[in-house]
Amino acid sequence: MRVRAAVLRRPGHELEIVDADLRDPGAGEVRVRVDACGICRSDLHVADTGESIQFPAVLGHEGAGVIEQAGPGSSLSVGDHVVLSWSPRCGTCPRCLEGAPNLCHQLTTSTDTGGLTLDGQALNSYMGLGCLVESVVLRQQRVVPMPADLPAAALCLIGCGVATGYGAAVRTASISVGERVAVFGCGAVGLSAIQGARLAGAAQVIAVDPDPVRRDLATKLGATATLDPEAPADVTAELLDRTAGGVDVAIEATGHPDVMARLLDAVHPGGRAVVVGLPAADATIEISPFHLLYEKTLTGSIYGSVDPHTEFPLMGELYRQGRLDLDSLQGAHHGLDQANDAFTELREHRSPRPIVRPNQH
Repeated sequence: MRVRAAVLRRPGHELEIVDADLRDPGAGEVRVRVDACGICRSDLHVADTGESIQFPAVLGHEGAGVIEQAGPGSSLSVGDHVVLSWSPRCGTCPRCLEGAPNLCHQLTTSTDTGGLTLDGQALNSYMGLGCLVESVVLRQQRVVPMPADLPAAALCLIGCGVATGYGAAVRTASISVGERVAVFGCGAVGLSAIQGARLAGAAQVIAVDPDPVRRDLATKLGATATLDPEAPADVTAELLDRTAGGVDVAIEATGHPDVMARLLDAVHPGGRAVVVGLPAADATIEISPFHLLYEKTLTGSIYGSVDPHTEFPLMGELYRQGRLDLDSLQGAHHGLDQANDAFTELREHRSPRPIVRPNQH
């Protein structure tokens, strides 16, 4: 079948809206009509730099929609509402067998197995999804059934930013009731980490971001205090003062190596620091080994350490109950023809998460 897709031919250029060919789903695959796609800062990063992706490519890895066709042997049904997952969840590698599909050995940032071709050339799909398209063919392990009554524009955010931030707080850091938390960066991921910390029962959640609008939104979503890293006062000294020597958990959601390098400065002896943001591929950081001698822990988090097939429905239920705010994260809604406007909206920090509706005409 023919579908409209937003194609990036090379980094630094605008997306082109084209008519591409989409094959039918094979055994164990499904075709999903994409009803909503959130534009993540990772999409913006690869669009600008070309890192970790092959061209031509379809970006978008935060999607939700409805199954239109199920291939032979699929356990899913036409009409199922789903959120897309960029975890391959192969089920056979050691990490999947250990219950950590977010670390699946088959995880890749660029693949041409999404069933899309343009003039006979395969189109690569970012994070194995490439959902800036009207419909996409995926292995059934990459789609997670969700309740049909929840809106796609909210559900799509679970597919990356919300799972990453919420999971970094609740799963990777395992925040406990009464702990003190600092979150650096209040984009969609950082704001989701703030909500995760609140839901985990943190006594203090301090949001650090230079943008006053994002700091206000952080307060709305659960931050008990905010700090401006560009203010004259040293933000680390201010954090140490407010928390009697450091937080229990510091979460980085900026992608800036300088923030990552100073993350351990903010935690007390025995505290935990979690790096979530996506830096440049050649970035490095330096830390003092004395942090480690004081039993501070520095770790990374990919996909919030969650298992999408168990955690996505939980996050959907938290949204239904009004405990996880997905509506406040949304920016403007754009049709596929306005996909470049969505990237500009994110680049200019006008909202945490612009939404593209590929089938909205």
